[in-house]
Amino acid sequence: MNLGEIFSDAIRYPFSDITNFLIVGVLAVLASLTEVVAPLGIDNGFVYLLAVIIGFIFSLIIAGYSLDVIKKGIEHSNDFPAIDLEANLINGIKAIIISIVYLIIPIIISFIIMALFGVIGAGIDHVVASLGIASIIIIILFILFGIFEMIALAKFADTRDLGAALNIGAVLEDAQKIGIVKIIVFVIVVMIVALLATIIISIFAFIPYIGLIIATLLLGAFALLFASKALGLLYSNA
Repeated sequence: MNLGEIFSDAIRYPFSDITNFLIVGVLAVLASLTEVVAPLGIDNGFVYLLAVIIGFIFSLIIAGYSLDVIKKGIEHSNDFPAIDLEANLINGIKAIIISIVYLIIPIIISFIIMALFGVIGAGIDHVVASLGIASIIIIILFILFGIFEMIALAKFADTRDLGAALNIGAVLEDAQKIGIVKIIVFVIVVMIVALLATIIISIFAFIPYIGLIIATLLLGAFALLFASKALGLLYSNA
């Protein structure tokens, strides 16, 4: 599929089943519970801690559910996956593990690069001279591993094999099959859509009490379903 077809299908997908769309929206609200209750001005440490715990748990559930949506995209299915809180939670934890691994690797390499360029423990003049080149390399490194992480999550969604998702060589091979340029354009478009959703959510947040809830319910669900379905369709080209 070309990118036009991918995004066209992904935009329509959230609205193909309004009931399940709203259910996903409720999960998104629960995952953002700390932000939702903040405007209420509740001055109770226990209540806030409870909101943090509930929000964290449902964030993992949302992460796991997004993998099922990615899988539907890979299969070119417009069905909504069934919500299984236990399975979604477990897969969400695995998704976080994948994300952490693909974050730790560039962090470690970045420290090695800074050491090689003499940035760590060097004088200020040398740091200024070396930091520019090192920063460019590090930024490129994080972009690449961000792409690898995205493809790894899609690979895990497809195979449910954590080892395969952490196999950087296999993930790189999948990325090459899809096309690096295609992936970069894909990421840019998804980021633009996410930015627009964030702006709209910010506008809704000015509505007292219910504004943020409505925005998270509708736009949070849309962003999740759109991005996950689009990633699945993209990965189906691997």
